[in-house]
Amino acid sequence: MNNKRTWIVLGASGVIGRAFAREAAKDGNDVIMLGREGEDLTLAAQDVRARYPDVDVVTIALDTANPDSFSKVVEQCESAAKNIISVFSSLETAYSQKECGKDLGKIKNMFQINYFSQVYFLSAVAPVLQKQACGEIIVMGSTAGEFGMPDNYAFGSTKAALHVWLQGFQAQMAQSHVAVTTVKTDDWDTVGERKKSFFQRPINPQACAAACYQYAGKGFKIRYFPWYAGVTVLFRRFLPTRPMRK
Repeated sequence: MNNKRTWIVLGASGVIGRAFAREAAKDGNDVIMLGREGEDLTLAAQDVRARYPDVDVVTIALDTANPDSFSKVVEQCESAAKNIISVFSSLETAYSQKECGKDLGKIKNMFQINYFSQVYFLSAVAPVLQKQACGEIIVMGSTAGEFGMPDNYAFGSTKAALHVWLQGFQAQMAQSHVAVTTVKTDDWDTVGERKKSFFQRPINPQACAAACYQYAGKGFKIRYFPWYAGVTVLFRRFLPTRPMRK
């Protein structure tokens, strides 16, 4: 990217959101950090400011339970931005199938955060980027959304819905020269009980954020992280379905 950006970071109080904000600021970009109002968001912003005092860091509360408020949040972001606006979203919550079976409200909560909140916000911010006729949108997806597994298919269904919506959104935004990239991370250890493989390791948030930042402006529609994430999708298709443990 040749031009300075103001990156709007959704889920900025989460580990990957915080890491992405640091990555963007390290490159001289301003950041607007959106998240649940509270100490976590404040500390995340203070961390970025301490590391990179020359960039502007703004925090704005985002209530995922009230998507009707998103248009106002977008207006606040547009007013605070001094540069071309780009968006990174790592909004996500995850529960195992066992947890969902015990509390059906957890399914609703996952759809509210993993799907509806992102769709509403991206729809609200889309006109801003279309008016710019440039910019990047990076959204965290999941390999769990590509194949239903017994212990996390409710979580996976929220990601599958998001992936499909993003395909159409990508085509729409491309007409205004705005690149939309879905980064499908390997969620083998996100929820549920998994078998371990020799090549699988916990995701490094900073490495994931750095990869996402590098994808921006490259025109990629879909990327997998880490390198083996696409392989796990194929692996699951041939893996015998195991009954859920009680």
